[in-house]
Amino acid sequence: MSTILVTGARGFIGKALATSLVNMNHWSATGAAGMFRRSFSPSARMLCATLFFTACAAVAAPPDPPPAAVRIHSVTDIGHEFTFYADGRFYGQYIAGDGNQDARNWGTLHKCSFKNANLLVLLSGATPCPFTTKDIAATRKLLEEGGGVLVLGTYGTFRDQKEYQLNALARAYGAEFLKNTAKEPCHATQALNAKEIKKSWPCSLIRLDNPKEWTILITDADGGALMARKPVGKGALLVAARGLFGCKPDASDPINAEWVKPLLRDVAKNKKVDPGAPVEGQWFDRSEKHGKLTLCYSDYTAHEADTIKSLYDKCMPILEDIFGVPPIEGAMTGLLLLPTGGGGFSSGNNIGLGIWWGDFPKNLYPMIELIGHEGAHSWVLPFGEPFWNEPIATYIGALAARRMGCTKEADNIIYGNIARAKKLDPDMTKYNIAHDTNVPGEVGWGKAMWIWEQMRAEKPDAIARYFKAKRELAKPGVLKQYTPDDCVAVLSVAMERDLFPWFRQHGIMVDKSKATIKMDKVPAAKAEQ
Repeated sequence: MSTILVTGARGFIGKALATSLVNMNHWSATGAAGMFRRSFSPSARMLCATLFFTACAAVAAPPDPPPAAVRIHSVTDIGHEFTFYADGRFYGQYIAGDGNQDARNWGTLHKCSFKNANLLVLLSGATPCPFTTKDIAATRKLLEEGGGVLVLGTYGTFRDQKEYQLNALARAYGAEFLKNTAKEPCHATQALNAKEIKKSWPCSLIRLDNPKEWTILITDADGGALMARKPVGKGALLVAARGLFGCKPDASDPINAEWVKPLLRDVAKNKKVDPGAPVEGQWFDRSEKHGKLTLCYSDYTAHEADTIKSLYDKCMPILEDIFGVPPIEGAMTGLLLLPTGGGGFSSGNNIGLGIWWGDFPKNLYPMIELIGHEGAHSWVLPFGEPFWNEPIATYIGALAARRMGCTKEADNIIYGNIARAKKLDPDMTKYNIAHDTNVPGEVGWGKAMWIWEQMRAEKPDAIARYFKAKRELAKPGVLKQYTPDDCVAVLSVAMERDLFPWFRQHGIMVDKSKATIKMDKVPAAKAEQ
């Protein structure tokens, strides 16, 4: 049933009458009059009918429903600079919800389709990846179609480069990010409905060629621009200091979201998208097939493809020898070249390498360790390591680098971590790294490496023995999860002795009775009771 309310100049009368007398899915004058006849005396019916129809005649038809909220289909660029924050966290903080969608551009920007997108997000720091004339033309085409482009910058140059790459795009529209940073306090202008301006880090000032073309939204204490927008074609360009937005990879800092969200809807509103179709984005636009491995990169990172692939090929047999087993079927089938110096990631089937990690290619050790580290995260599958997942990955990467001639660097990593742990836990008995949540990071890493040094001192192939046993005993159809207790049970099988007492002596409270994996292959004569 639907209630019809009459509003307007005589809203009170109309509302009272219509609410009392008309409560039906379909209504008409005769229907309402019939209801009058059943409910009121003749004189009352005459008065009510007169008032009712007078009110209806005097008031205009109900207003149209409010327009649907702007549906945002964004593409976030991680092709110029990869960060975990840009890979979904920005979207989660400022765009997600209300049917909005996001996709990432992993490749060369101008090759990305924006057919069903109405917002392009560009976040770029000190990257060497250029914004080419074709890239700039692609942003202009989106703007001409009514889309929005958000340009977030923090001035910075890569190594010995003299130019901040994002400025090539900003200058094309009459803006430039400066070395100078904002002076406190920062203020929103009347054009922006914002009560408070928060910052995640120092904000680069923005120079505007012709300020009259722009609507300045945020300034610093001296009046310097930190955020401004201008119309371009049918769309809107918004340039802003990167520090006005969140930055944490765990997306725990959605600063300024209360005014950023409506601002982005306004920037994107002039290009309609199909809500029933996905926004496309783009995977790496260049790839090479090498047996089971697919090497993926973009025009921006192509110059490092051969160098990294050659180093990767040298690392793989060494890593397989250390592990004693090959990667599981389907793992490590993709090698992704990421435009970053900030490390990498493993997703099982793919490993991503930050191609400028550790000043590569000038320095080889950090990249070898990174290949070993990310490779280890895939190699340990189908179950991740429960309490030394990160330390063992770096440890194996260091061992691989040691075999490839980087002995000094590898020793610095392994023994340096152990030394830092011993400053807090001299005899390695104080911290339960398997279960405690308050273990200092130095101990979590150093104690794990120290354990493996003890195992390898006893059996030099301890790592290979462990992963062979794990591959044999830790079956996905049998185990639901791989616990610290299971981990020590597998290591006991690999080392051919019961290691539960040893681990407990060193403060790691594992329990053999809780292990799903049984130590049937540990000879009874060697078991430590």
